[in-house]
Amino acid sequence: MTPGYFGALGIPLRRGRGFTDHDNSEDPGVILINEALARRYFPNEDPIGRHTDRGTIIGVVGDVRQTGLDRPPVPEIYYSVAQNLAQRSDSGMSLVVSAEVPPKTLLRAVRVAIHQVDPSQAVFHIKTMQRVVEDSLSDLNLYVWLIGLFAALALLLAVAGIYGVISYAVTTRTQEFGIRLALGADARSVLGLVLGHGALLVGLGLAVGLCGALGLTRLLKSLLFGIAPVDAATFSAVSVLLASVALVACLIPARRVTKVDPAIALRYE
Repeated sequence: MTPGYFGALGIPLRRGRGFTDHDNSEDPGVILINEALARRYFPNEDPIGRHTDRGTIIGVVGDVRQTGLDRPPVPEIYYSVAQNLAQRSDSGMSLVVSAEVPPKTLLRAVRVAIHQVDPSQAVFHIKTMQRVVEDSLSDLNLYVWLIGLFAALALLLAVAGIYGVISYAVTTRTQEFGIRLALGADARSVLGLVLGHGALLVGLGLAVGLCGALGLTRLLKSLLFGIAPVDAATFSAVSVLLASVALVACLIPARRVTKVDPAIALRYE
């Protein structure tokens, strides 16, 4: 890195000092480390001034997710370009430009500045940091959309299944309801019986489903970035939706049965 790299990207200096123009090939080698490396290899101690086979540690900078936003920061060592000129020729360099004007307006000026230093230098892979972030999350966003699509299909199947099963269970009891009505039961008591049975089934199903969902989201949290293990709003919304569907599935056939003549209901098969 050059001395202005961390300031251009807004990477904070936590301890010690950053690189300066005096950190060149004539001076002893110095390095900066990130917080992840300091936590792992120098727990409960100050790494500033420690001599290593890579150089003397002069500062600790904030963590950066170099490999992707969906992965945690890893231990990193930063070297001064002036003390590692071979790195520039072997791997090339990335130029970071910080400005307060639209990035597109700077492209020509940046190219001209680079070619004034080295006319043969190739300039490529020009991206804004917003584009870099978007590219880092492209695969993750695809996975999230696919999971969302499958979740919507699963919810649709669950709604259709709950309605079909409970509606069928109520309809098969038509003869029983006819007997109850013939013996003097009113429509309200029949509806209460149906709703009580449906509520029991839905309650058991939601309890089992919530336990499974909690376990699954904990697994997804370890695989995907930005997924909370317990999303109360989503769990509540889905539970209310499924319970409402079950209620409608109970009410519609039950109300239909209560309006049928008990004599006809007794002959229902």
